[in-house]
Amino acid sequence: MEITEVRIYRVEDAGSLKAYASVTFDGAYVVHRLCVMEGEHGLWVRMPAVRNRRGEYRDVFHPISREAREMLVSAVLEAYEKGV
Repeated sequence: MEITEVRIYRVEDAGSLKAYASVTFDGAYVVHRLCVMEGEHGLWVRMPAVRNRRGEYRDVFHPISREAREMLVSAVLEAYEKGV
């Protein structure tokens, strides 16, 4: 599967949240609401999540393998750094 587009939506004055991202795969599927976050060790990407009845967040999309996660995170952070 190939990442064919990454769109970044920057947010202002939102604490550690710096931007939302939408990622398109193979020009056919899109995942919305990935979050570019800033933490103690720099920028990182949070996967889209929903809150369950107990108030806990559960990812609704996430890569299965380490390689897939690295590919996705790299693409999102690269687009964020470029200011796309």
